[in-house]
Amino acid sequence: MTTVELVLQYLHTLQEQGAERLAVDDAARTVLREWMLAARNGVRKPIVQPAAPAVPQPVPTGSAPQQQPSPADIETGTYLRSALEEDAPAAESDTETEEVPFFRPGGSNADEVWENMLRLLPVWRPLRELGTLRTAAVPGEGNRRASIMFVGDAPNYYDEREGRPFRGEAGEKLNGILKAMGLTREQVYLTHLVKFRPSLPRQTTNNRAPNDKEIRFSTSVVELEARLVQPKVIVALGIIAARGLLQRGELPLSAYRQERGLFCGIPVIVTHHPSYLLRTNDLAERRALWLEMLQAMELAGLPISDKQRAFFTKK
Repeated sequence: MTTVELVLQYLHTLQEQGAERLAVDDAARTVLREWMLAARNGVRKPIVQPAAPAVPQPVPTGSAPQQQPSPADIETGTYLRSALEEDAPAAESDTETEEVPFFRPGGSNADEVWENMLRLLPVWRPLRELGTLRTAAVPGEGNRRASIMFVGDAPNYYDEREGRPFRGEAGEKLNGILKAMGLTREQVYLTHLVKFRPSLPRQTTNNRAPNDKEIRFSTSVVELEARLVQPKVIVALGIIAARGLLQRGELPLSAYRQERGLFCGIPVIVTHHPSYLLRTNDLAERRALWLEMLQAMELAGLPISDKQRAFFTKK
C-alpha cells in the first residue's frame, strides 16, 4: 500500500469514528496544496524537509467554544507532511534520471536553423508525446537580431488562435509598453518558454500555466532562440518565465525581480506579465515595471529620453 493510500485509509478511519475535522498547520496546508496541484499537473516532487511523524489526534466536535489546537493536534499537520514526503526521494530520483530531450533542428547557417526550427517544432516528438499540450505551435516572432528578447510562459487562447505570441488583451498591453519604450513588435523578439498551449479537459478559452515537465522539455528550444537572436537583454514576463529561465526554485516574483540573473550568458530582467496590469491599478507596481523597462533599454544600449525617464515621477 502506498503512502497516499495509508493516509487516506487513516482519514477514513477517523471519519468513521465520528471525527469531522483535523487541525492542520500552515506548513502542512502548503504541502497539501502543492500536492494537489502536482497531482493535477502530473508532476511529483519533494516539497519541504521531512519531519518526524507524530500520532495525529482528531479535533472534537460539538458546541463548545473553539480552542487553540493543542500540541498533539498541531502535530497532525506534521504527520501528514511526513507521510506525503516518504515518497519524495523516489520522485527526486525520477527527475534526476529522466532524460530531457534537446531540440536540434540542424542547418549550415542561421537562416537554415531558423527555417528548420519552424518546420520541425510543430511535429517534434518529445513535446507531442507528452500528451499534455495542444497541437498548434505558436513560434516566436519579431526581429531575429533584436537587442531585447521578451519571454512569457506559454500561449493562451488568443495566441493559439492567431498562431502568434502575445495576442488578445495582454498582447495589447504589451504593445502599449513597447510603444512607451519607443519600440514596436517588429523591433524586439517575442516568444514563450513553451510553444504550445497547455491543454485542459473540455478546454475552450480557459488556460493554464505550463507544468515543470513541459518547461523542462521545451527549454532547449528557448536556448536555441536566445543563441540565434543573441539579444543584449532578456525580459522574463511573469513568475513562470522567471523560474523557467533562471532556475532558482519556488521563489516569489519579488525575489526574482531584486536579483538579476543570466540565461545563456545573457542578463535577464524579471517583471510582471502584461496580463497582471489588466488586473491591477496599483501605481507603485506600474512604476516598478516601467523602471525595469528602463533597465532593459539601458542594457540594450537604446536611447532614453527625459520624458521616458520622467514617466511615473511623483509630482
